Amino acid sequence: MQIGTATSLQGMQRATDRLAAAATAIAAPPASPARGSDPSPAPPTGNEGLTAAQASGDIERALADAIQARRAYEANARALEANAAQQREAFSRRA
Repeated sequence: MQIGTATSLQGMQRATDRLAAAATAIAAPPASPARGSDPSPAPPTGNEGLTAAQASGDIERALADAIQARRAYEANARALEANAAQQREAFSRRA
């Protein structure tokens, strides 16, 4: 039973770390523009008006990672709760 508890706690920690990394990427993307230092007065087209992080898809990946980290955390929390319920039942049967 201790293995299940440790595994769930480790999974929750990994999910927390993944969420923190994703939050950092979302909150502070590199500010360099995708179009470089083009001084032309023409309006940007396509990906030219985006930052490098936006054009490369880094922000979208970070958002997906944040969602996956949340789901992983929730799944590990449920597994931890189920393990605790099994332990309570096992202890109550011994008494």
